[in-house]
Amino acid sequence: MAEDHGKATQAAVRERNLTNALQLVLSGKGSATRASIARRTGLTSATVSSLLNGLIAEGLVIEGQRAESTGGKRATTLQIDAERHVLLSVIVQPGLVRGAVVNLLGDEVLTVTQRPVSAGEIADVQLVVRKLVAATQARVVAIGIQVPGIADGPLIRESVQLKWTDVNLADALAGIADAPVHLVNDADAEALADYSNSDQFGANQMFVSLSTGVGAAFIVDGALLRGAAHRAGEIGHVPVLFGPDAPACACGNRGCLEEVVSVTSLLGLPHGADLESVDLAALAERPDSRERIAFGAKVLARALLLVGAALDVPNVVLGGASPRLGDEFIGHVRAEAARHTVRAAMPLSFRYARTGSTQPFRGAAQHALHSSLGISWSL
Repeated sequence: MAEDHGKATQAAVRERNLTNALQLVLSGKGSATRASIARRTGLTSATVSSLLNGLIAEGLVIEGQRAESTGGKRATTLQIDAERHVLLSVIVQPGLVRGAVVNLLGDEVLTVTQRPVSAGEIADVQLVVRKLVAATQARVVAIGIQVPGIADGPLIRESVQLKWTDVNLADALAGIADAPVHLVNDADAEALADYSNSDQFGANQMFVSLSTGVGAAFIVDGALLRGAAHRAGEIGHVPVLFGPDAPACACGNRGCLEEVVSVTSLLGLPHGADLESVDLAALAERPDSRERIAFGAKVLARALLLVGAALDVPNVVLGGASPRLGDEFIGHVRAEAARHTVRAAMPLSFRYARTGSTQPFRGAAQHALHSSLGISWSL
């Protein structure tokens, strides 16, 4: 028994060292060497060489050019192999299912799009994954799937927008790709993507995704806050308007935040609208939209004052489709938050997300990369 425990411990230590070495190669962006990794990890040169030889044999790492001379023999640099292994990243929305092949450096290799006949059809997700698998010759390390709802392991516990309850997407994709499936809530995915590309707000920030729905994610001390039941950030179905005139929500309640501040609600679009095919900036200029935007911004700011004070996270990133609303919307949000200062709490700072429109697949891919290999583009 003791011998088995010792072997298991040694295997765990080696696995951790492999992960640390791979992370240093990734973070080095082509400048890491065996010597630099030995210095950073405190491991012996022989141990580091053994670890890297294993990573090279697996096709995760390749040798690059010679490093600059420091007086002795020039060391060989190491870099991630961007050709032999890839990730699949899939974004599921009510009116659109999109997918991409992403290499281990975070670059999109190719993308596919599927417009569903009706929202929530698992067959559309399966079709997108099939197309991605057929389009690449590389080994698929993992599949990251971004969904509007509560992701818990392989299950979508609940998605109001997709009308899914306890849907097992890993089972649904079994046999299509020989790779683990990792699900992630859409706000969490967008928060991970933005955080990996920007250090402006540091390690503590609140990400609020406004699209066809509303969700939030919280990065505290550099880590994503999950919550007791993986439901942290599910603020879209909290009632904020009350009375018989409050708008009915798809969840069955009235006056939910989603019915007031989702981009579809702000612009008077139908539920499940494909926001990628609409000129949101032009719609935002219409008088009726500007009125809803001004009111929605006030409601959102007041809601976030409470959340920010409760968690002591004063930096707010507005993502999803909201950056396409322009300066007026975020200006209203800033002004309303400034009008209602909360004593003993930090004032809220706001900015738009920078990654969602330019690298929409990065978040789900980052989640899959970390879940499968333990490494991250943000480190």
